[in-house]
Amino acid sequence: MQGEGKKLKPIRYGPFEILEKISTNAFRLTLPPSMQIYSVVNVENLKLYEPPMILDEEANVQIPFVDDLAPAYLNVLQEDVILDRNIRSSKRGGVEYLKVGRKGMHPGKARWMEIGKVRELYPHLLSE
Repeated sequence: MQGEGKKLKPIRYGPFEILEKISTNAFRLTLPPSMQIYSVVNVENLKLYEPPMILDEEANVQIPFVDDLAPAYLNVLQEDVILDRNIRSSKRGGVEYLKVGRKGMHPGKARWMEIGKVRELYPHLLSE
């Protein structure tokens, strides 16, 4: 049975046993009381259960920690760092900009600065 959340990822529950056919497009299922939903569902929301072809009971499946699943861009920077470089054209010609991430901040909060300003504020980042 397919639930809500189709925008991100279809949610599937089951398998459930079909108790009776109500009409040509509705069935009553054996749903656990904890689901707290009506047990009659439309045929369009059902999908045939297909068990896995290989059952490996000896496999030791480990669930990852939540911290392991967090994307890297959520981590706080450990030191001042240049994240990106870009050359923008202007009336003066090409001006180099650097995206600077500061220690203790998230990379998403990094700011674009002209290279001259970076040399002035963060000379330790440019070892040229």
